[in-house]
Amino acid sequence: MPAEQSSATLPLATSTLSSDIGAGDNGTFVSKRWYVVQSQQCAESYAIIHLERHRSLCRGYRKAVRYARRAKGILAPLVLNYLFLRLDAAHDAWRGVNSTWGVARLITQGEMPQPLPYEVVEDLLAQTHSIGVMDWTPTFKIDQAVRIADQLFAGLAGKLDRLDTVGRVWRHGG
Repeated sequence: MPAEQSSATLPLATSTLSSDIGAGDNGTFVSKRWYVVQSQQCAESYAIIHLERHRSLCRGYRKAVRYARRAKGILAPLVLNYLFLRLDAAHDAWRGVNSTWGVARLITQGEMPQPLPYEVVEDLLAQTHSIGVMDWTPTFKIDQAVRIADQLFAGLAGKLDRLDTVGRVWRHGG
């Protein structure tokens, strides 16, 4: 394991749904689906730690942050205050998710958890590394022609001069 990654920051490896759909031990149809868990404000890390012990999570992506003139990579959630959790609502004790530290509630429709469509999380998982972290790092190259697509500087073009340690792009005039 590389020195910069501790076991506390590594997410659980996630498998595809094809391994989780099929016949159960007694011949019944078993299906683990992805569900949405709303975390308490500023308590996602607690929810992740406690939910990871028993269930699979889709953790998020590695994000560069800068603090006290130092840059470091942290795991950031895909959607703020929401986590994706895989379980079998028919057989797993899903009601315990609501009493987990850091969890506000499991999103339900009526009395049962509301599953996400299969494609939503599976498409996100297709963009992950082997350790389950998504890679959304831009693949810019020095001296590459770039054009800003939106926001205040939309339409401006330039040549990539350099990237800083946090991954910000510096536009070269000219």
